[in-house]
Amino acid sequence: MQASPHILCVLNPTAGSGIALQRWPKIVALLESFQISYELLAAQDVTPDLQVSRRLEQKGPQSYAAIAGIGGDGTHSAVINGLMRYRAAHADQVLPPYVLMPMGTGNDMAKSFGLTARDDFFVGDLRRAVAAIRYGADYWLDLGCLDGIYFVNALTVGLDSNILREHNRRKHEVAHVPVMRRLLKGNLLYTWCVGLRFWRQKPLNAEIAIDGRPWYTGPIINLVINNTRNYGGEFVICPDAYANDGLLDVVVFTGHTDYLAKYFLAFRNQPRRIHRLAERLNKVSAYARGKLIE
Repeated sequence: MQASPHILCVLNPTAGSGIALQRWPKIVALLESFQISYELLAAQDVTPDLQVSRRLEQKGPQSYAAIAGIGGDGTHSAVINGLMRYRAAHADQVLPPYVLMPMGTGNDMAKSFGLTARDDFFVGDLRRAVAAIRYGADYWLDLGCLDGIYFVNALTVGLDSNILREHNRRKHEVAHVPVMRRLLKGNLLYTWCVGLRFWRQKPLNAEIAIDGRPWYTGPIINLVINNTRNYGGEFVICPDAYANDGLLDVVVFTGHTDYLAKYFLAFRNQPRRIHRLAERLNKVSAYARGKLIE
């Protein structure tokens, strides 16, 4: 990277219940300390994917040494979709590298790469995230795609997607109630939504083919197609997932008991022997990898 790189920062002010906006002054100070100049896009009225593609249309990708997404997994997904939107219209152009600054609630993408946004007395990962703009290694990143929309982390069908839909709806509702907004935020709000949706989820009858070959036929209450290793903030349900191997990892949850068992075993802070047990059970029962999932 050049001596004084110029980058585009895409900030989601609502990410992590406002933590991205709170830490922006510290990010600015770190950028200046590394002699990195920047332009700021605050994703508010227009979705980040449209803002990014429009800015690249105006100035061209060669104007930026990198594009930095400042927010959670949703922010990174939206910005990357903006990059892919521009790429589809300008196949001859080379996109600048994408740099992520994890400021969300789950930060699955960042955790999969061993990067967090902790910034306390003992750990200065925020500084490490900014330093990656200048000194970080290039990493080829696979993307999944459904109906022209790209995903970085995962695609879900069934219970997890319904929980997320409930979470997004409740998040907007509690935002208008100050007391509830302070009490129900982050993982606590998500856990509450799990309780609201869990027993209401009915099994689906599924037929799943991977790379043109039948793989699974039967009931499911949840399906996860994973690209990165970390999932749901604190779980590793696809321990062999690598985001640059050209493959997607698939896990089926056949029922409510299976759902609870898999998530209990997949908690990423479990002892290593529990992780090994989870890996064996997954590979025997409901785990596969491939490029095309139907």
